[in-house]
Amino acid sequence: MPEAPHSIIVTNARLGRALRKCCDARASDQGLTFARMEALLVIRTQEGLSQTELADRLMIETPTMNRTLDGLVRDGFVERRPDEEDKRIRRIWLTDSARTEADKLAEFSFGLRSALVAGIPTEELDAAEATLKKIFANLRHLSGTTERSDG
Repeated sequence: MPEAPHSIIVTNARLGRALRKCCDARASDQGLTFARMEALLVIRTQEGLSQTELADRLMIETPTMNRTLDGLVRDGFVERRPDEEDKRIRRIWLTDSARTEADKLAEFSFGLRSALVAGIPTEELDAAEATLKKIFANLRHLSGTTERSDG
């Protein structure tokens, strides 16, 4: 039997699940989940994306994105507006009342990411990121896709 592949894939998957669980627990008091928080953080910095563009940025399927957006619209965080040139396209914007909340989420996200990498030298983080980008490239090659790997 050949030698098992490096465990970085399993470790990375576990890290993703643990991060999602931590964010869900911390964001639940604001009526959010990791998925909703992640969407709000992208919308905060890139308002006016179409639903499809937002789904692409988050590397999720459009129907999944639409369900997430339905909840964010219902709870007053975002609004869908028709594209000025193509009325079939709906663009996503933060509501005025959600801007402060989105800023708080950005601060929370920054603090969490800082805490997660605390004590790890920049050189090690850069090497790990470069390795993960290569793994993403291999995955794209295997799946025949051109999905973004830069989160």
